[in-house]
This record gives sequence, C-alpha cells and structure tokens, in this order.
Amino acid sequence: MADYPDSVYSPRTKENRSGVVYDAAKKSVIFVEDISKLDAEVVAIETELGANPKGEHADVAARLDALAPASIFDKFLDFIHWQDPDAFDHGAEAIGDVAFNCPSIELVAGFEADQKAYVKTNGMYEELIEEGKLLTIEFFIPYYGTTVNCNVWLLGLDTFSNPPADNDKAIGFIIRNGTIYGHCGTGAAHTETTTGVTLPQNTQHTRLRLVFNPGTDCKFYVNDVLKCTIDTNLPAAFSMKIYACIQNKADDLAGINVGRVLIEKEY
Repeated sequence: MADYPDSVYSPRTKENRSGVVYDAAKKSVIFVEDISKLDAEVVAIETELGANPKGEHADVAARLDALAPASIFDKFLDFIHWQDPDAFDHGAEAIGDVAFNCPSIELVAGFEADQKAYVKTNGMYEELIEEGKLLTIEFFIPYYGTTVNCNVWLLGLDTFSNPPADNDKAIGFIIRNGTIYGHCGTGAAHTETTTGVTLPQNTQHTRLRLVFNPGTDCKFYVNDVLKCTIDTNLPAAFSMKIYACIQNKADDLAGINVGRVLIEKEY
C-alpha cells in the first residue's frame, strides 16, 4: 500500500548484482541506478506537493478549482482582532488578567488551582451552522506560557457556563496539559479526540483550524495538517459565541495569548 499522501515515500536501499557495472549504453538492461533515479523523482514530487495536497477536497483537481478567483462576497468572512474590551465578556480571578493587546489577547490564570481567565464575544453568531454548508474556524496562537497543569478552551459554543462542561453544545479545540484535542458536544454528550500534537511552549506561530460539515464530520488541522476527524456527537444547528479560556489546575501561573480568530462559512 502506498505511503503517500500520509507520508512521503521512503525507498529501500537497492544494489546491482555483484560484478555488475552501470552502463548507460546497454538499453535492454535495467540497473539499480535507473530504479534509484525514479525513486528519487517520486520522493522529490511528493516532497514538493506536501502531505495531503487535496486538503478537504475530493481530489487535487477539485482543490485547484476551488482556488479560482472568487468574490469576497461569495462567503461569509469575519475576523476577531480583540481590539475593544467593551465588545467582549471577559474576566479573571485572583491575580489573573485579561489583557487586550491587539492583535492578540492575553489570558493569565493566577497562582491558585482552578483559577481561570476567559473572554467571549458579547453577541452570538446567529444561525452560523447550516447543514450542507462548510464552516471553518481558525484560532491563531502566538504564545503559550505553560504546558502542564492547565486546560485551555478555544471554542464556538452556545452555553454560558464558564468554563464549559464537556457535554455543552460546542465545536473547537481543548488543550489539556499541552496536548491539543478536537472536541464536539451536542448538549447531551461529547466526543474528544487527540490530535497527537503538543502545543509548543513560549513564542510560536501555531494555527488551529476546524472545518465543520454539519451532520457529517468535523476535521481538525494543526498548521494546515489534518490531525483528526470526529463524526460522532456533532452538534445540530445552533448560534454560537467565540470563546477562549484558560484554567489553572495547580498552584502555579498559567497563560496563553490568542491571536486573531478567522470565521468562514459557505453561503
């Protein structure tokens, strides 16, 4: 079975028979040099295309078609830049803080266990989920101050509990002790699947993107690479707020910066 597109082909080492010397003039003889050159070309092509070149499309041709010039009005697009504190419901406990440092927001949980800092949009994105229409939400992480003893929620959700319960109606990412999980909840049950990725500590340029196909599945990407897919406990149509929260699980300081949030939905 082919390695690609899950991984780039790694050809095994081959050798000519003992005593055989490559001679390009011998047209009817296959030498290891001929096969190795073909192997190298395959590896070069796969490396150039990168893993999963079709993305979320049916094939590469469909992805190229999707790149055709389109009007900005063909899709619903929105960016959250965390500029105006009055536009968001936010708060922190103990010595924690929520700092609006456009283009990112800093969430810091204090030196006591179960302290939290959070932010969410004041208003709802109404009727954002529609069956048959893809919804994309991408969170940008420029800084993460800790990898242990804290949880981070980066969600679209319709609940007002803070932090949200696992079963609350939501889609997004949860970072538990540094490990990134894809998460879907219906209001009665949830599914959470690891991406297998640990969020780096300190300054970075990490993008967490979900592509939700209501009624079918939700795909979770880390820096454009598909890491997991959830097809159970998908929430039905609901309006949502964009929500970010960090909660400390030990007597230590925990912090994360969340950059712009991108929202895109097919009309």
